Amino acid sequence: MLGLQGIALVTGAARGIGRATALAFARAGVSGVHLTDVRSMLLEDTAKDAVNTATNPNFRVFTSVVDVTEEDQVLQMVNDTIKTFGRIDYAANIAGVVDISSVTTDVTMSEYDRVNNINARGVFVCMREELRAMLKQGPVAHIPGRPAIRGTITNLGSGAGQLAVPGMNSYVVSKHAVVGMTKAAALNHAMDAVRVNAICPGFVDTEMLKNVGDIVYSDKIREAIPMKRVAYPEEIADHVLFSASQLSSYMTGHSWTVDGGYGIA
Repeated sequence: MLGLQGIALVTGAARGIGRATALAFARAGVSGVHLTDVRSMLLEDTAKDAVNTATNPNFRVFTSVVDVTEEDQVLQMVNDTIKTFGRIDYAANIAGVVDISSVTTDVTMSEYDRVNNINARGVFVCMREELRAMLKQGPVAHIPGRPAIRGTITNLGSGAGQLAVPGMNSYVVSKHAVVGMTKAAALNHAMDAVRVNAICPGFVDTEMLKNVGDIVYSDKIREAIPMKRVAYPEEIADHVLFSASQLSSYMTGHSWTVDGGYGIA
C-alpha cells in the first residue's frame, strides 16, 4: 500500500531511529538502500538485519562510513548512491547528536558548534546534495492515480525544534534550524516534483537520549506525556515511511509532531 519500491538513502543508520528507519524501508519493499553512519561495525549489523528483513526479492544494501559534517563525504555519499542504484527516491536524514548543557550561559562555543554542525549544517548539506541529484532524475509514479515524483526527503527534526527543552540549548537551536530549512526547501521545490518534510519526535527510547539521563527518563517527564511513555524508534520510523511514500503525496514543508501528546499537554 505504501508503494515504496524505489531506492532509499538513510543517514545515521547504525542505531536508534536511523536503524529502525533502515529496517522499515527494507520491510516495506524498497529495491535498494544506502545506509550511512560514522559507526562502521554497528552499521554493518543494521545492513545484515535489513537483508534478513527485506520483502523485495531483488533487495540490495550498500553501506558507507560518512561524517555528515564533512561536505566532501556527503557529496561522495550521494554520488555513490547514484552510481550503485541509479537514483534516490527516498532520502531520510536521521544523523544527529544531543547536548547536555545546563543553562544558556554555560554553553561553550565548541559544544554549540559540534551539535549544530551535525544536526543543522549536516542535515542541510545532505538535503542540498540529495535535491541536486533528485532534480536530475525523471519522475516516477509509485502508486496508480497519484502524481509522479522525482523524490522525497525527510529530515529528522524534534519536538525541541518546535518547543524547547530545559538544559539542551544547542540541540534546541539545531532542531529549530531543521524545521526552517525543511520549509524553505519545500517551498523552493514544490513545483519540481520533490517533496521535503520533517518528522519531529518527542522523547524516544534510544541510546542517544539515554545519554541525557534523568532529563528524559525521569518519572516527571513520563508523567508529562499524555500517553505516559516514551516512543519506540519503530514508531518514528513508521512516520518517516509515510512521509516518504505517495500516501502523503499532497504534503510538503510540514513538520510532523510525533510526541504522544506532549506538545499539547
